[in-house]
Amino acid sequence: MVGYAKPFVIAGLLSGGVVGILNLSDSAVAEAPPAAVCNTPTTPFCNAVVSPPSDWHGRVFQMSQNYPGTAPSDAQPWKSFDPVTQPQQYIAAVLAYFYEGNLRADVEASFDPKLNPVRGWYNAPWQDFGTNGREPIHGLTRERVSRPGELDPHQTRQWNNYAVGFYNAPGGATIGRVWANHGQPNPALGLMPEGTVAAKLLFTTAPVQEVPYLQGAPVWTAYVYANPNDPAPNPASPRAIQQVRLLQIDIAVKDARLASTTGWAFGTFVYGGGPGGKPGAGWTNVAPVGLMWGNDPGYSGTGPLTETWLNPAVRMPHVGYQGRLNGPVDNKISSCTSCHGTAEFPAGTMVPPNGADPAPWFRNIPSGASFDPGRQSLDYSLQIAVGLSNFHAAQALKHAPSPAAFETLAARIRQTDTRPPRDGGPLH
Repeated sequence: MVGYAKPFVIAGLLSGGVVGILNLSDSAVAEAPPAAVCNTPTTPFCNAVVSPPSDWHGRVFQMSQNYPGTAPSDAQPWKSFDPVTQPQQYIAAVLAYFYEGNLRADVEASFDPKLNPVRGWYNAPWQDFGTNGREPIHGLTRERVSRPGELDPHQTRQWNNYAVGFYNAPGGATIGRVWANHGQPNPALGLMPEGTVAAKLLFTTAPVQEVPYLQGAPVWTAYVYANPNDPAPNPASPRAIQQVRLLQIDIAVKDARLASTTGWAFGTFVYGGGPGGKPGAGWTNVAPVGLMWGNDPGYSGTGPLTETWLNPAVRMPHVGYQGRLNGPVDNKISSCTSCHGTAEFPAGTMVPPNGADPAPWFRNIPSGASFDPGRQSLDYSLQIAVGLSNFHAAQALKHAPSPAAFETLAARIRQTDTRPPRDGGPLH
């Protein structure tokens, strides 16, 4: 039984149109997705939170959601290298695997899974919800805002960032099992198999004038918030067609050789090598910031880290907590592995709150173990964690028992969405 909702709100829920859900104004209806129903128990997952503008005639994002029942055999070139003793070769092999079949002469057509003749890549469902949900041209979600000086010493303003994530077939098969019942996903099926690779492209609205090493970076067109410096947009904030530049690439690999720490390797690349880096152009002009396979629990902050490798040729304005690995967009109070280690259902808190003891976030959580006791591990997959939280928030809105309950819940979701979880904000 569906509870209270305005008529267009129900339509938005059924089609995934969260602008209608959260804005609660008749003017938002024009931004709602097409009438085709999606995100219901018997329909495909929605592609984006809004439709492109009516005069847009370019590419439109189509979520890759034909998940394989089982993962086909595939090359694992990173297996030729030891991630602990050969981290730079290891991370380069993973990046080459991600690039294979995804790079095209047409920059805008690159990383479109349906065009890849080599292997399948898949997107996680229910990223089309809330203030940070997928835009409709490349499926980019809004990420953490970069503060002045975080990307480069020349940076004087804060800039919004956007990203899209992919899983190879082993990860895609797991996503398919979790979401086999579109109306009742099963978090208990979220254990990723050996050989899973997750990869994310992160783009920034920051200009070359403030981040000089972005000169020559691949540019995508996106339908994002019109004010690129607004740190707290809401679903009613105007959108515009804008160009965004490649800034960062993240990779993660499930590797049994790392079972004594986390079972995963996480790496990140920065375009152009970061401040003072090598000029160039195109997708391949990226440099590894580093690789990590554990959180160095108990590290005092002095001396060498033993579970993180940082590339000495890259000098970013910041990395992660106490020198652990993080990418340019990421929160310096966290690290790649500590953040992803919170992937669980119900959702955990991605970064240590102000005043909290950070030690629990820098444990080595084994693959399949949860961050919080009594919760279901999602095996380092924040894409699945965010999707499940979005799904259950939408269900709560759909079944709100009264106008007051609906308004209260919608207001809370709007408020929490202003700060993405990697910036310390909660999931729904």
